[in-house]
Amino acid sequence: MTEDLIYYNSRKRYVLLTLVSLAFVAVGVFLIVKKGNWSQGMITIIFFGAGVAVGARQFLDTRPRLQITDEGILDRTLGVGLIPWTEITDAYVRAINHEYFICLQVRDEQAYLGRLSPLKRRLANANEALGFTPISVNLSGVDLNPEQLLEYILKQSAAAKLQHPELPPNS
Repeated sequence: MTEDLIYYNSRKRYVLLTLVSLAFVAVGVFLIVKKGNWSQGMITIIFFGAGVAVGARQFLDTRPRLQITDEGILDRTLGVGLIPWTEITDAYVRAINHEYFICLQVRDEQAYLGRLSPLKRRLANANEALGFTPISVNLSGVDLNPEQLLEYILKQSAAAKLQHPELPPNS
């Protein structure tokens, strides 16, 4: 590959999240003003207000979300840094509610987990109970075909193994 593949957050998705959340914030205001129901109104405003904040923040975030280079794959949301092709021993697609993930099996999982904050490390380990690997690339919010990406990852990983036959087999 001669140029990096760079993917960003889906701006349409986050505009939709922001607009839907704003509509529910309006419902919360209505519950307070017209119905006098402060508890439900405040809960609605707080919960969907957070949705507005997340949607707006992700919409305005112009940093690359996922980068695929000659050296490997970098998922900014994962937080482990660049994962070289030579480190990937296998991969598969997993989905929950039409949200796709590329589950990566890497040579030294603990080395990558050690780069995570304690909270992210616990979440990564909890992924195993759902059939994921601790090192999984989250594709939600990115306009990308998961099967095509999986095929590309497997090809790049295999090519890297051919270029570096001194690497030990899957560990």
